[in-house]
Amino acid sequence: MAFHPRPLDPAGVTRLTQVALGDQPAEAVIRRARVVNVFDHSVSEPISVALAQGRVAGLGQEPPAWQGPETQVTDAQGRFLIPGLVDAHTHLDGIFELGPYAELALASGNTTAMSETAMMAGAWGIDGLRHFIDAARATPQRMFLLAPPLVPPFPQWETSAGLDREGFSEILEHPACLGVGETYWPAITGGEGRAAANYAQAMALGKSMEGHGAGARGARLMAYAAAGTTSCHESINGQDAAQRLALGLAVQVREGFVRREMAQVVPTLAALPETGQVMLVTDLADFDDLLSWGAMNPLLSRAVALGVEPARAVAWCSLNPARYFGLRRMGAVAPGWVADLVLVEDLTEFRARQVWLEGRLVARDGKLLTPAPPFAYPPQASQTMRCPALEPGAFVVPAQGEKAVVRVVEAKDATITQEGEAVLPIVEGNVRPDPAQGIVKIAHINRQSPELKMAVGFARGWGLSQGALASNLIWDTTNIFVAGASEEEMAVAAEAVRSMGGGWAVAKGDQVLAALPLPVAGIISTLPFEEVQRTAEGCRAALRELGCPLPRPFLTAQTFCFTGLPFLRLTDKGLVDIRGRAFVEVVKSCA
Repeated sequence: MAFHPRPLDPAGVTRLTQVALGDQPAEAVIRRARVVNVFDHSVSEPISVALAQGRVAGLGQEPPAWQGPETQVTDAQGRFLIPGLVDAHTHLDGIFELGPYAELALASGNTTAMSETAMMAGAWGIDGLRHFIDAARATPQRMFLLAPPLVPPFPQWETSAGLDREGFSEILEHPACLGVGETYWPAITGGEGRAAANYAQAMALGKSMEGHGAGARGARLMAYAAAGTTSCHESINGQDAAQRLALGLAVQVREGFVRREMAQVVPTLAALPETGQVMLVTDLADFDDLLSWGAMNPLLSRAVALGVEPARAVAWCSLNPARYFGLRRMGAVAPGWVADLVLVEDLTEFRARQVWLEGRLVARDGKLLTPAPPFAYPPQASQTMRCPALEPGAFVVPAQGEKAVVRVVEAKDATITQEGEAVLPIVEGNVRPDPAQGIVKIAHINRQSPELKMAVGFARGWGLSQGALASNLIWDTTNIFVAGASEEEMAVAAEAVRSMGGGWAVAKGDQVLAALPLPVAGIISTLPFEEVQRTAEGCRAALRELGCPLPRPFLTAQTFCFTGLPFLRLTDKGLVDIRGRAFVEVVKSCA
């Protein structure tokens, strides 16, 4: 569909007015609906709502003229009518195709989404972004995007497909683009030239500048806001959120696949006066929730359970994000406002019964009335994996002696790593992993280069006494990450990912136990959404059988290479101390 609602012409303005006055029939009438008002946070008694020209024409007691011979009438039976839900921060440029995702999200009432695009840019550059925009336009959901600001974020440390200044400007100026995607605060406060130019251009265009302020406090957060940053989704507690609101930043509270922070943040926000600057976002919806409940419906339910007034919670997921992004007349059930509407069963679970998009009934009882149209990426989308075949010898860490003291990347939690140390054996000039100590070998392989370019290190926390996993679904670069108990098994897993054109793989010995192909730009599956979920669970189950204790190992794999958070990360160029902003040696000493 079109990214923005269709504008009204003079005849449309007159038509909408006449329906509101009760002088002409509506195109649709929703009767006995309890309307949730996101302006004054009230909930009406059962009333009628008239739709015309893709807008809400009027609401209240129904005049006779609203029902004509072609008027579509819905009896809400006292259920609650809320605005379409707006996901202000998510990542839809990887794992699944947009059409299958939109079928699930839209059917649950998530009518609009704003997607980051750094994964696609890192995988396939400007060509990938152009095709992603075409895919977004083809979906039934209203889908906007944010221009990827720094691709790669830190070119001195890492490699990706890349996006030059001209390509960035092309995307930022596109009507579907609402602003600059999340920009890591050190790039802004450190005076990174690309970041400053991006912000200046966005301000000139009147578009948003999305923040990623993890760990930024005090003067650094002040400077980040002063530069023009308009939001941050990295509040991990109420104090973080309150500080950001006080500086004028919009606060986007995450609850989804990657992080769940509503319980730590929402109680503080609920106790503050309404600012219009609070939003609930998925940052990528939890897949199980999406299949069984919806993309944003669980967030509404949890907000209410945490003490937020239902109408206020709805505003956090509709009016506030629409206003923040400058989407005029979107995000409310009010006269003249775009009729993106959801009829929900109650104000505790918010399960969608019917969904209207720009005045058209598009979903009933969790199913779209018309399936999403297919979208096909061009053949070159499956030809983006350019690195050479991978052999065990590629994973050698050269050293002389019998033992080596090495730096070890340790998983502190789902996203944070810390530096550790281990003493490992040197065998025939190669530092070997030692599963008995819980130490595996890890590698980060540049997928863009036809010549082998990579770095190798060591990690603790994977629990693999045998076997290996590999994935190129890693944030920002989409290069290949592999971790394993032996070089031979690492080669099997990494080569499986390379030969599939992208994806996940789990290996044991010389066998691939499970794999999820992601052939579109190396980051998107062509399988149905449910099959993607089943196949992904098969990969996780195979790792559990190999002894991996991590609840979400492929998410942890993403973080091991992610330079947007501290402390120690492995890139294709080497081992980086993020806080120290310098490469460090893997091998500290030998004896």
